[in-house]
Amino acid sequence: MPIPTSRADLVEQFSDAFEKLRDELAAAGPDIASLDCVDDWTVKDVLAVRSWWTHSVVDWVEAGREGRELTLPAEGYRWNETPRLNRDIVAVASEQSYQSIVNRLEEGFQRVMRCVDSLSDRELLDAGVFPWAGKWPVSRWISINTTRQYVTARTYVRRVVRTFGDVT
Repeated sequence: MPIPTSRADLVEQFSDAFEKLRDELAAAGPDIASLDCVDDWTVKDVLAVRSWWTHSVVDWVEAGREGRELTLPAEGYRWNETPRLNRDIVAVASEQSYQSIVNRLEEGFQRVMRCVDSLSDRELLDAGVFPWAGKWPVSRWISINTTRQYVTARTYVRRVVRTFGDVT
């Protein structure tokens, strides 16, 4: 999936990807939550990780707009430690219900929509606006942490449904 070069493309891509994931999850039902999905993660684990990255990209944008310092991808982690970060996200999510994870994913999607709406075209599409984004525009960061995350999650969910059949 190409990185979007306009606001309209970005919104269309991540909205479409999220709606397809939402539909897939609704069709599968909550019994899918504990099924093995990818590596040693369940569907619930995958959604928890996707939710975390969705919320985090909005947090990064908000911090950048407020001029706050931030550590990416998260305090205590470097980019080469994202597998450890994802494992820690899964560990925290183990205490939460599947429905709360799905709700948090939905809330994250809504936050991204509001975030994109609040950004000027310059903030969204120009590189170098926010120091944390480096040489990339914020639209690229949003796309990678939403659209691509939703597309892969849907792929995993579809595979689980095919493998385990009707789980509802």
